[in-house]
Amino acid sequence: MKKTITILTLLFVSSNINAQWLGNYWTADDMNGVNYVLQDDLNEDKAVLVDISAHWCGPCFTLHQSHSMAGVYHDFGPDGTNEVMVYFTDVDAGSSIPILQGGSGSQGDWITGTEYPIIGPNGQGSLVDGYYTTPGVPTLYLHCGSVAPEISTSYDWWSLFSTIKGSCPSAFTFNGPDATLLKHDGVAGCPAGYSVEVDLYNSSANTALNSADIELRNPNGQLIATENWTGNLAPLNKTTITINHTITTAGIYTAKVINPNGNTDPRPNGDEEEVNVNFGYSNAYWATPISISVSGANTTSWYLKQNSTNGIVASGFGGANNYPANISPDECYTLLILQGGDETYSITDGASNIVAQGTVQGEQYNANFSAGTDPWNSLESVPNTISVYPVLAKEKLFVEGNYDSFSLIDMLGKIVLRSNNVKSVDVSVLNIGVYILEILDGDRKYSQKVQITR
Repeated sequence: MKKTITILTLLFVSSNINAQWLGNYWTADDMNGVNYVLQDDLNEDKAVLVDISAHWCGPCFTLHQSHSMAGVYHDFGPDGTNEVMVYFTDVDAGSSIPILQGGSGSQGDWITGTEYPIIGPNGQGSLVDGYYTTPGVPTLYLHCGSVAPEISTSYDWWSLFSTIKGSCPSAFTFNGPDATLLKHDGVAGCPAGYSVEVDLYNSSANTALNSADIELRNPNGQLIATENWTGNLAPLNKTTITINHTITTAGIYTAKVINPNGNTDPRPNGDEEEVNVNFGYSNAYWATPISISVSGANTTSWYLKQNSTNGIVASGFGGANNYPANISPDECYTLLILQGGDETYSITDGASNIVAQGTVQGEQYNANFSAGTDPWNSLESVPNTISVYPVLAKEKLFVEGNYDSFSLIDMLGKIVLRSNNVKSVDVSVLNIGVYILEILDGDRKYSQKVQITR
């Protein structure tokens, strides 16, 4: 079968520039010396996404840090449904592993947390680039068995995947009932008492998914709940399911989907996902009153709900900045924003710490946070063998010493950055505000408050 190419051109590349594949099937080694052959992927009718980037390119790194390609690869790559392949290429001939780790001239660490192949060192990235007429970086090339028009895409992984499946239908042809679980950020926001949510995906191309069972296991591997789901999920679509079991302990839980439409799953890859359960930080007692700011016009309304009483403690409209609201210690809150779109919001405490901030997505958006009883009283201090600096980080955060890995967690309890033992990490793309740095060293865990500023 003749293979052709779809080109996804990002906002950084004008759509009237003719980027194209030259029609030859490249072969190249990744940074670990593993050889990859484009023809092999296409022979398996996979959709192949090639990210043409450069280590010095700011927009490239922003795209990389959005994790849109990582999400697609995780769920639909070799360890998922195995329908999509993703490659990152650093086209600079001087590319090296130290540079890609965040060395001199690089925008940051390109390697940590990247599951898909990285092609760059030893001139391999520039070799791949030679098979395309690329007008600039970043440019995404999508190889598949059908021709589609040149389009733009977003930083959202599901939007990227929707583009891929729409442009490359030949890659998604599995018939019969099939279910998989998509990567999920887990539980965020308030202290214990949550139910876990999972994203269920119907990976069949022609059969609606009407039932499935989702098993939940605790960090010790014990089965603690089974959710018997029924519904009508169209082929190649997803839905969010709540497992009705109260979680009282944070940790890494495991969810697994079985019995799609009452049958044994014929394609079990991707049926199991880790769910990282975080409860926010009940020890983080925010100085009151807090201030709430929501951008936009007065057509955007919001209210702050105290979860234990389900009562509204503050409300307002878009464009009204620094609206004060008193909060109580040891309590969970939800900021509900209605009729939103592209608005931004921020919640700031009396000591000018940013409790939560973000961009409103959709007509209804929820942001959760918690207030504890004491300021940071339960954090286990980082030992003096590990150095964390600066206290107010702008571009780089240094974590030096002997440890295994660390995670940077925002005030909603969401892990925004994870790394193995490295000297420094780039935090310039993160929102300003207060974060928890959680350091793992064997079976020991340490935490420290850090603040991202500009």
